[in-house]
Amino acid sequence: MFRVQLLVSISALIAVCAAGNVCKTGNIVNRLVNSRPYYWPATWTENRTAPHLEEDQSCSWTVTVPKGYYAKLIISGKANDKNSSFQMIDAAGNLIQTTHEEMEPYYFPPYKFTLAVSTKAVASFAFKIEWFLLPQVQGSVQVSATTRLINATSSTYCESYGGNGGVSLLLFPDNRTHYYSLRSVLVFLGHDLDGNYVSNLYLLHQTHKQWISNVDITIVNLEASGNGDLLLIQEAEKIKDVTYTELVPMPGFFVTVTIDSRVKKSALIIGYQVNQTLVDVKMDDPSSTVSIYYGSPSPFTLDKTYNQTTFNNVLPLEFDNYGMGVIEFFVNAGKAVFTFEYQ
Repeated sequence: MFRVQLLVSISALIAVCAAGNVCKTGNIVNRLVNSRPYYWPATWTENRTAPHLEEDQSCSWTVTVPKGYYAKLIISGKANDKNSSFQMIDAAGNLIQTTHEEMEPYYFPPYKFTLAVSTKAVASFAFKIEWFLLPQVQGSVQVSATTRLINATSSTYCESYGGNGGVSLLLFPDNRTHYYSLRSVLVFLGHDLDGNYVSNLYLLHQTHKQWISNVDITIVNLEASGNGDLLLIQEAEKIKDVTYTELVPMPGFFVTVTIDSRVKKSALIIGYQVNQTLVDVKMDDPSSTVSIYYGSPSPFTLDKTYNQTTFNNVLPLEFDNYGMGVIEFFVNAGKAVFTFEYQ
């Protein structure tokens, strides 16, 4: 009899241990005393695998972020069916939706963000939140036609930027498929971090086009990554209607890029700090020209303007882009196809 009871007890214990976590909606999480981390579940730490979350769970946490602070969130988890997901909504209403998280951090400014989970099948899920003080603005930069190309994530900083007609932001990530380091760079309207929060560079880059503000902005990087992510900051006055195509280097290969200005003003932009050789240009309109600028388009940054004939006479052309600058090729009409060679 004792043996039967023991087996029943062991079976019950195994069943309890095998069961996953359950959760509910409407949780409120405030900054803990002395900014201690908040863990869910409370027994989890980041050096452990994420525990199971039971099927058919719907959970949400509203996390408050006091003025002068930011929150850092890491998630470990995986949704195991197409109808399950993890969602975050930040203070600006930006929605992030994922199904697999490997503790790459997210950063949230005041005053709150929401984390929600919806599962149909059994999933794995755990998270950690920490609160830290926001830095103070360290300087103010007025951007001119020569542009400003900075390393966006290698070190921490907090600076405001302004320019004629506002400012434009365009990203050149160090890794074009794994650019999570851009999440730590937040953008605010105005001259300090009390202005309206806009987004982070990770989300802005996902649009694959320049982002433009009509007013001055403040940019803060909250955590140094050591990566070579580049951020181009331009005055917006003359480029608000421009569609940029980035030239992406491929060492040892030829790279061909088509710029089409038949409907909308378009330009090729070289931001990555490498050498490239322009070996061929084909223009479909005999009257079309290409103007090359070392910086934003202006009489002071114009290098030369070419048509098909003058290009043929000077090719190949080498462009050495070391020195934290950019080169912009504006096609004034029609379509142009550029071919570059990389060593």
